[in-house]
Amino acid sequence: MKGQSDTNPGNFVKSNGKTQVNYNIASEEITDEHGTHTIWKYDIVEIEGKITKAKVIEAMQKLDVESDSSEIIPQDISTQHSDAKSELALSAIANITYAQADNYIGTNVTDLASARVFLKKLTRVVLAILKRND
Repeated sequence: MKGQSDTNPGNFVKSNGKTQVNYNIASEEITDEHGTHTIWKYDIVEIEGKITKAKVIEAMQKLDVESDSSEIIPQDISTQHSDAKSELALSAIANITYAQADNYIGTNVTDLASARVFLKKLTRVVLAILKRND
């Protein structure tokens, strides 16, 4: 949500059992029929119960996802999901244990070139997971 105020809104406002967390607060000088004055524009998320960093981050991420204005094309989404699944399935590290991962790295990452190869593979797996969950 977006907010605007004639006074500095502060970071937190409690109302109706929820806490409004205000962020990206920016002041702006405007001139209107009443003259020149300062307004504050900001983003808002609402949190129920105790305020925690994790709750605020989750609410901000949810707001970002909901406000995504990119065009929704089912075929593109399907392709992205399919590519992510394929990348994970083809990855040699997708279905191994932590001990096997340690062994794999110890055996296969022995110099800068092999570290680069492993980092590329790891990056592709991370991207596939993120795209699958997006």
